[in-house]
Amino acid sequence: MIDRLSLEDSVIHVHVATVSLRATKSFTHGTIVFDVKTRTVTFGKLPPIAVPEELTLADGTVLKFQLVAPDGTLSKQTRSGALKAKEKQPDFLRIAGASKTPRKFPAEDGWENAIYKYRAFFSHPGLKTDVELPEWLKGSIARQRALWNRMAWLCRETRLKCSPVPTDKIVDFVQNAILPEIDAFNSAPGRSRERMKHPAKLKIETPGLDCLWGFVGELRARTGKGRAVPAGLLDKVVEFAQQFKTDYTPFNEFIAGFQAIAEREAAALGLRHFEIRPTVGAFKAVLDRRKTTKAHWSEGWPLIKYPDSPKAANWGLHYHLNKAGVDSALLEREEGIPGLSFGPRLKPADTGHEKLTGVAAKRILREAQISISGDNDERWTFHFGVLQHRPLPPNSHLKEWKLIFQGGALWLCLVVELQRPVPVPGPHPAGLDIGWRRTEEGIRFGTLYEPATKTIRELTVDLQKSPCDHKDRVPFRIDLGPSRWEMRNATELVPDWKPGQPIPSAFETRSVLQIRRDRIKETAKRQLREHLGERLPVWFDKAGRRGLLKLAQDFKNESAVCEILNIWQQKDEQLGKLASMYFDRSTKRIEYGHAQVAHDVCRFLQQKGVMRLIVETSFLAKVSQHQDNEDLVSIERSQKYRQFVAVGKFLAALKNTTRKYGIVVETVNAMNTTRTCQYCNALNPRTEEEQFTCKRCGRQVQQDHNAAVNLSRFGSDPVLAEMALHADEV
Repeated sequence: MIDRLSLEDSVIHVHVATVSLRATKSFTHGTIVFDVKTRTVTFGKLPPIAVPEELTLADGTVLKFQLVAPDGTLSKQTRSGALKAKEKQPDFLRIAGASKTPRKFPAEDGWENAIYKYRAFFSHPGLKTDVELPEWLKGSIARQRALWNRMAWLCRETRLKCSPVPTDKIVDFVQNAILPEIDAFNSAPGRSRERMKHPAKLKIETPGLDCLWGFVGELRARTGKGRAVPAGLLDKVVEFAQQFKTDYTPFNEFIAGFQAIAEREAAALGLRHFEIRPTVGAFKAVLDRRKTTKAHWSEGWPLIKYPDSPKAANWGLHYHLNKAGVDSALLEREEGIPGLSFGPRLKPADTGHEKLTGVAAKRILREAQISISGDNDERWTFHFGVLQHRPLPPNSHLKEWKLIFQGGALWLCLVVELQRPVPVPGPHPAGLDIGWRRTEEGIRFGTLYEPATKTIRELTVDLQKSPCDHKDRVPFRIDLGPSRWEMRNATELVPDWKPGQPIPSAFETRSVLQIRRDRIKETAKRQLREHLGERLPVWFDKAGRRGLLKLAQDFKNESAVCEILNIWQQKDEQLGKLASMYFDRSTKRIEYGHAQVAHDVCRFLQQKGVMRLIVETSFLAKVSQHQDNEDLVSIERSQKYRQFVAVGKFLAALKNTTRKYGIVVETVNAMNTTRTCQYCNALNPRTEEEQFTCKRCGRQVQQDHNAAVNLSRFGSDPVLAEMALHADEV
């Protein structure tokens, strides 16, 4: 609570008896009411307190307030405001509080921000552009680099303050204690296969204590694997590192005041507002990336940009518009938006590309101009070209435009606030059953039931159809048949393949690559059994890659064993690189197919007027939980299909896509959706067959279709879902 007020140097000090959120919020956000007759003041809904006698109260007087902690120290909370009197209550003077008002464009109404990224060009046929950067832009790039280097230097100095031991002392310890012992260890006789590399993280310019402790972990891991290390080196490094303890207070203060520090340095260097945002934003992104990557203390920091450094040429201009934004349709007019304007669309003949077809013909190439007020009432202008891949949405608002040069390419990014369709859930939802059933063509990973016309659509992965042109693709289907690259490299992926035979599918190729690696390993193990016999360890039968590497250390003096394992390791690494490359290619194809099918589902439901979709929450485990524990083959096959299709990723992509169409996705904890008959609500016995005959009504039921229909029914009637959950088997 607020205890008393005192007046010092025209500032009213507000003393609190105890620190509490209520007292702080009342001071910062509450309405301040002065009673002139009683000489008291009220902050928000707190009790009134006396006003200092020397304080003059009059209409229009501006007062400054400072919050004071119980121990007398000044808090960071301050406030100021002008006293206002009302005609009906002249004895009361008020300073309005901070009230919460609804947003003009709330998220509940579907408003959200999106970034439209367009390729930009310094020069392009048919366009009038500035091939050479103007002098004002060169000066802007130099100022941005200077601000980055200044912040990088301050960050480096702050980190050095955190270290309790000078960096040169650590460097001296590394050069005189660690590296000589490693060199002596490597030069000893018989160390050809146990050579130890120099710790790269300790050979940098500014190593820290974390690098020392990381090296300690490497030594302990090496010892745990039975590999030799320099005698006494581990104890020596631990003894040196334990003398010191890092103090992170300076760096925490740097992060807390980062924005203020950046603004101070930018003002000193004379940067404009549209130059500060790209530099400070990129710098903060590097700092934040260290958290996500969990980098060591000595890694991942922003580095000073020298002229020949890789990212030294990057620059940007971020022009922030007002909070409400401006109408995006202004870009299609001659005047444009503040700082940016577009020219008319160029005809393909004017650009030297007369026969453009398909998607390329829909891209709009036009001239763009930046015009910003510079120094001494001059205009800073820059002409460049823009290739629009998609038009801006109608009735949208432009919040910010960004011209970014990164990685040798120029980009124009428009931050747009647009309204998605407002979700209006209806009484009759659609049902989507997620699964991974193998079919003749591929894998069925979903079944969609639409209640308006009682239509059922199957979502499938076709392992036979090759990728085709987008206009020829079939909705609700992902084509994962052999691509042209797979056709050219069929023998490399599957050595047993012969010309004239069908190209293996992506699912089969993945399995073949894994089998090939296992076969190489088993061949090496068979040869080792024949050579070593009873000398093999007891764990050898279950040994994998790590076990074979450990065996190479145990029998490093036997040339035959080393030769077998060297041949195996070379083949395994080659095949591993091939498998990794192929897995990445096929995974990207599946993820792109997920996005296409998600849009197919949303467009289909939108056309039918169904804006609500029901999905079962426990679909990922429902098959494996119901499998017979003795039937290991069926469980393994089910897991492979699920992991290959990645149904969890598809559902995540679908939920993200439905927001753009205003469709509500609901999850229900429904059980027995597959076995409950949609016609008579009877719970039938579990079966692995795709179809079954209902034990009560005798109708033929397709399991996946039945599950989708039941999800729709359970979403409309929760009581029915509860009854199905506790139903007894017929």
